[in-house]
Amino acid sequence: MKKIAYIGIKALPANAGVDTVVEKLVGRLDRNRYEPVVYVNAALVPAGTTIPGVRLVRIPTLPGKFFNAPLLFLLAALHALFLGNYDLINVHSVETCFVLPILRLRYKVIATAHGLLSKEPPELSKWGRFKPLLRLTEMPFTYLANTRTSVSKPDQEYLEATYHRPVHYLPNGIDELCPDTDKARALLVEHGLEPGKYIIFTAGRIVPRKGCHFVLQALRQMDADVKLLVVGDTSHVPEYTQQLLALADERVRFAGFIASKELLFGLIALSRLFVFPTTYEAMAITMLEVAALRTQLIASDIPENRVVLQEHALYFKSADVADLRARLEWALAHEAEMNELAAGAYQHVVQHYHWPTIIAAYQRLYDELLFRPRPLTHSERRAD
Repeated sequence: MKKIAYIGIKALPANAGVDTVVEKLVGRLDRNRYEPVVYVNAALVPAGTTIPGVRLVRIPTLPGKFFNAPLLFLLAALHALFLGNYDLINVHSVETCFVLPILRLRYKVIATAHGLLSKEPPELSKWGRFKPLLRLTEMPFTYLANTRTSVSKPDQEYLEATYHRPVHYLPNGIDELCPDTDKARALLVEHGLEPGKYIIFTAGRIVPRKGCHFVLQALRQMDADVKLLVVGDTSHVPEYTQQLLALADERVRFAGFIASKELLFGLIALSRLFVFPTTYEAMAITMLEVAALRTQLIASDIPENRVVLQEHALYFKSADVADLRARLEWALAHEAEMNELAAGAYQHVVQHYHWPTIIAAYQRLYDELLFRPRPLTHSERRAD
């Protein structure tokens, strides 16, 4: 059995983002062939936490907006180098690849891109003056990883065109969802909302690039008697949270972060319309989930969104409040057409984003690295 270590996430069980992808992946690997080991943040994963079939290595780190994650990944890499005993390491996120010079001293590495933060709009990036450093991490991702993958088709094309190295496109997938509409209805009552009569915006972490402020600005310009439910953690950028509160009028409800996926899916399923105004995304599982729930969707027209659902969604010009307002008004006035788009999105997702197929592709890449013949040395070639 081959041991595969995973570096680049923060916690399991997962709340969102990259952690969710790794959770799906390690949970479904062939246990007769692979033993997954996942490095996690000790502060986020309490002692005694278990994931069936997965070994967790809890790494202590320091709090901080900028240095928490890099220190976690650095210490994980050092642990793997000196104390680990793995056959392969799968590093997740390009920004984590600054640890590849350490890992490649001993291991073969497959690196998985979950977006390129260097492509984030500068005015909406939390990284400020550190943002140029993010571009540098593309170098070890490209030149030190044995194999490279990307969950985003546009990012795959950009990386191959820029660095002239092959990158495999392995998108995120979707499962059968189980919305808890009973609990969702109870929460709606608490916020004075009715099923089918509210717009919903959700994000694990509500930060500027997710675009919630665009929705609030568009709503302020509308006379429609429609409510907006905002779901997500607003604690990460306090000044942005204050901006959102200032923009919100009496039609807006803030529900905070909801850990239960079933409850969250219930709220999405009962909504009239889901708005996804992100200014940058790699490949949003959120879009797959909304489509799987057959919920009407308006999304920003960034390439990363369009490639996921293609013509099966209503798009607005990214960061354009006037265009978002116009699209919202059209969607609310054309329910039948929006339902037709939602039905098409559901069929598209079912056909193209199936986790078992995607995980099988990961396993093929693992096997190629694990069982690739060792190149002959110079003396061996001469003897031959």
